[in-house]
Amino acid sequence: MKRAALLLTVGILCFAQHSRDEYREAYRQWRETDPNLERDAAAGGAPIAQRADRMAAEAAKCAAARKTLFEAIARDQAQQVSWLENAALTPEPALSASATEIIAKESASVTRTMDTFAADPDKGIQRLRQALARERTALDALGLAVAERRKSADAEAAAAEAIERARVKLLDHSQAMLKGAREAIADSDREAAAWAEYYRKVGEGAQGAATPITVVPPGVATVTVNSPVAAPPTVTPVPLARYIGAWTYPQTNALYHGAQPEFVDVVVHEENGHVTGTAFARFKLPPASTGDPVLRFDFSGDLQPTRNQVFNLVTSDGAKGTVELIPGPAFNLLEVNFQTEPKPGKIRQADVVLVKK
Repeated sequence: MKRAALLLTVGILCFAQHSRDEYREAYRQWRETDPNLERDAAAGGAPIAQRADRMAAEAAKCAAARKTLFEAIARDQAQQVSWLENAALTPEPALSASATEIIAKESASVTRTMDTFAADPDKGIQRLRQALARERTALDALGLAVAERRKSADAEAAAAEAIERARVKLLDHSQAMLKGAREAIADSDREAAAWAEYYRKVGEGAQGAATPITVVPPGVATVTVNSPVAAPPTVTPVPLARYIGAWTYPQTNALYHGAQPEFVDVVVHEENGHVTGTAFARFKLPPASTGDPVLRFDFSGDLQPTRNQVFNLVTSDGAKGTVELIPGPAFNLLEVNFQTEPKPGKIRQADVVLVKK
C-alpha cells in the first residue's frame, strides 16, 4: 500500500513538473511571437489584424497550458489534504497513577511481613523471608520500570503533540493551496477570454473596425470617402489597450509607493464603455505584524474622457474605496493606485506600477 502511494505521489510530481515545463514554454512562445505588435498597432492595416490573430492563438495555448498546470497542482494538493486529514496520531493510553500506589503498598506489606519474621530462627520461616525479599526486589524493579515507562509516555505525548501541531499547520497550508489552485483554474478561463477580446480589439482597431464607445446618433449624416477609414473615437484620450487586459507586478525593477507588494494581479475588462475588474495581491508586513497580507477587491464603473480612470471598489471583506488606473510611460505599463476605508489588520492603500502579461 505504501509502495503504491509512493509511486502515485512520484507520478503526480512528475506530471506537475511536465505541466510546469509546458506552461513555461507556451508562455515563452507567446511573448516572443510578436513583441512589437502593440507598438506597431498605431500604423494600422490588415497585417496588424493578422498578427493579432496569431498572438491570440498563442495566448490561448498559454492559457490552456496554465490551466493544465493548476489542475495538476490541485490534484496534488487534494491528495495531500486527504492524507493529512486522516493522519492524526492516536496517543497510547497513559499509565494509571494508581499503579505506582499499588506497587508501593505491596512493597510496604512485604517489608512488614519480613520484619515480623526477622528474628524467627525457624528454617522454614527464614526460607519464606528470603522469598519475600525476592518479591520485594521484584516489586522495586517493577516500580522503577513503571516510572521509566511513565517518563517515556510523557516524552511520547509531547512529541505527538508537536507532530499534531505541525500536521494541523501543514493541513491549513495545503487547504489554502488547494483553494488557490482551484481559483487559478477558473481565472485561467477568464484570462483566456480577456486576452482573446484584447487581441480582437487590437486587430479591429488597426483596421478601423473597432466598436466605438461614443456612437453616432441615428439620423446624423456621415460622409464616405475613398480613403482608409480612421478608427472610431473612444471616450478615453489614449487607446483602451492602455487599461484593459491582465497586469502583474514585475519581480525586477519594480516600482511602488506605500505597502510593498509580494505579488499583484489585476484583470480589467471593458464592454460598451463600462469597465469591470478584479485585483488580487499580497503585501509584505512589518516583523511581528498580525495583520492580513492578502487583499482582494472588485471594481467597476464607466470610462471618462480623462487619462486617469477612477472606479469604485469593494474588497472581499466588504470595505469600500476607489482605484485609479493611470497609463504608464510605456504601452505595457499601468499604474494602479487604490485606497479603502479602514479595516482592522487590513492593507488599505498602495500605489504600484504593473506590467501587461
